[in-house]
Amino acid sequence: MHARNTNRWAALTLVGAGLLALAGCGSDKYVATAQLTGANEAPNPVTTNGAGTATATLDGDTLTVTGGFNGLGSDLFEVSGSPAHVHRGATGTAGPVVFPLVITSTDKRNGTFTATKELSDDEQEEFKNGLYYVNVHTAANQTGEIRGQFVPLRQDD
Repeated sequence: MHARNTNRWAALTLVGAGLLALAGCGSDKYVATAQLTGANEAPNPVTTNGAGTATATLDGDTLTVTGGFNGLGSDLFEVSGSPAHVHRGATGTAGPVVFPLVITSTDKRNGTFTATKELSDDEQEEFKNGLYYVNVHTAANQTGEIRGQFVPLRQDD
């Protein structure tokens, strides 16, 4: 009887481990890269030498954003706690802040940014549908000097 219970627990443990492994296989991964320019600013494009790039990776419900910028025309300007954010809005439209980005800069005109956020189901769909963008705010362009729209693509594992 004791061997039978041991075998049953061993079998249940293997089945449980297999189900956990399968649960991790179901998450989709989406990646997007955006070019940040003044021409992308909305509703009014900005003439600037500033530029940047941003990459966003949605893995399951976790969105990670990294990137950098250089040549801004004026110093970074803090809006809602940060000079750079991920916003919600279609190409050509301005939208609300979804979450702030953490900036690393030594001169307030060149630097890098990063952030990670757990997204709700609705936010994941907004990201997948290309409704998120990065905006970098400066003293001369407080609504944004450079912007880049994310257009995510599903990645195969």
